[in-house]
Amino acid sequence: MNKFGSQVNGGSVTICASAVSVTPARSTIIKVPVKTPIKAPSKALPKQVAKLPVKTVTKPAAKPVVKVGFHKLPVPAAKPKSAVKPKQAAKIISTPSSANKTSAAADFTPAAADGNVYPSNQLAVGQQAAFVSSAVQHYRTGMLLNLPTEVRFTPVSVSWNFGDGNLMSGSYVGHAFDSSGTHTVSLQVVYAVSYRLKGSATWISEPDRITLSDDLQVDVSGGTGSSSNNSQNLQTKNRVLLVGDDCLKQPASFGCN
Repeated sequence: MNKFGSQVNGGSVTICASAVSVTPARSTIIKVPVKTPIKAPSKALPKQVAKLPVKTVTKPAAKPVVKVGFHKLPVPAAKPKSAVKPKQAAKIISTPSSANKTSAAADFTPAAADGNVYPSNQLAVGQQAAFVSSAVQHYRTGMLLNLPTEVRFTPVSVSWNFGDGNLMSGSYVGHAFDSSGTHTVSLQVVYAVSYRLKGSATWISEPDRITLSDDLQVDVSGGTGSSSNNSQNLQTKNRVLLVGDDCLKQPASFGCN
């Protein structure tokens, strides 16, 4: 009989397991000889005055013979009876049941929540940038009670705080800063945890979640402020470019940099 449990401790989860092996009770029947009680000797009779013995002459008993024709043959003596086997009784020897309990625990940690910004962390005011999280569903494996154990980490929430009052959710988001300076962008990933042991097709869910975070430093430079440069920047921003994929989802695609 196996029992399992789990507990989230900060950025990791501890999986606990215990197993109880039971040895059932057993009964064995054996036969033992029965002891025959020994009778106490009877009391001797009081002595009597001895009388003179009367001498008698006795003839030896004639041996039995059988007559065959004109011959007389002695009758063979009877075989002695075999000794009587001692009586036996059944005896039951019982062994009580016993239980042996073993337990084990193992810690599992998800992959770090890494955030990246494209095309780089050097941006201009109003320049659109792609912020990408590396959070995906992944697995960790280990041994528990000598059995392979598998833990699954699934991201259920990915949120961004750009430090300028703007919040966004998603693994791939786009954002442009309105002011120059160094901005700290915070990424927060929440993982759901489930686990199973080898031979089980059912995943056991841990009720608590694991939250990991990461910070990015983005330097934003200001523009020249002239109308001609602003017009040129606006025309460049609105220019149609040929790209290989969605730059927010695939920042490294052709034409996104």
